[in-house]
Amino acid sequence: MIWLTPVSNRCHLGDPTAASVCVETEMRKFLGGVLVGIILVPVGFLFVLLAGFWPSAATSQPPAWESRLALRALQASVERAVPSQSNPITASEENLLAGMKTYKNGCAGCHGDAGGPSHWGTTSFYPRVPQFAQQPPRLTAPQMFWIVKHGVRYTGMAAWDGLISDDEIWKVVTFLSQLEHLPTGVAQEFHKKH
Repeated sequence: MIWLTPVSNRCHLGDPTAASVCVETEMRKFLGGVLVGIILVPVGFLFVLLAGFWPSAATSQPPAWESRLALRALQASVERAVPSQSNPITASEENLLAGMKTYKNGCAGCHGDAGGPSHWGTTSFYPRVPQFAQQPPRLTAPQMFWIVKHGVRYTGMAAWDGLISDDEIWKVVTFLSQLEHLPTGVAQEFHKKH
C-alpha cells in the first residue's frame, strides 16, 4: 500500500519510484520559483517606473547603486563605440590655449572652471555633471572626443557635432587631457578671472 502514502512521506521510505517523483517535484518547485523571480522582479520594476513612483526630479540625489550602474554602463558603451584612433592634435601651448578658450566658452557653465565648480552643474542636473577642474576626466582622448561629438543620452551632455568643428573638439579634449600638467602660461590663463 505504499502507493497510497503521500509523496512527501514516501521520499524517505527507500522507494526508488517515490524518490524519483520526489526529486522531480522538488525540481519543479525550484524552477517555478526561479521563473516567478525572473518574471515578477522585472514586472515589479516596470510597475514602479510606469506608475510614476521612480523619482524624476533633476534635483534629487541619485542613489549610489544607480550612479555606479549608470557610470559602468556609460563606460562600457563608450569603450565599445569609440573607434581605434589617436588624438591628431599635439599638446602645444597654442592648441591648449585654443582648447581652453572653447572649454571656457562652451563647457565651463556646466563642468566648472578653475574658479570653482558650476553651481547648477552640481545641483540641477541628474546625473550630476563632472567638474573637470576639480577632478579631471579619466577617459582617453578618443573617448572624450566621442562623448563631446555624440553627447550622452539621458543626461544634459549635448552632442556638439555640427556646432563646433572636429578640430575644435580635439583641442578641447587635448586641453582636458592635460589639465593636471598644463604648461605655466596656459595654467595661468586658465586661472585668470574674467
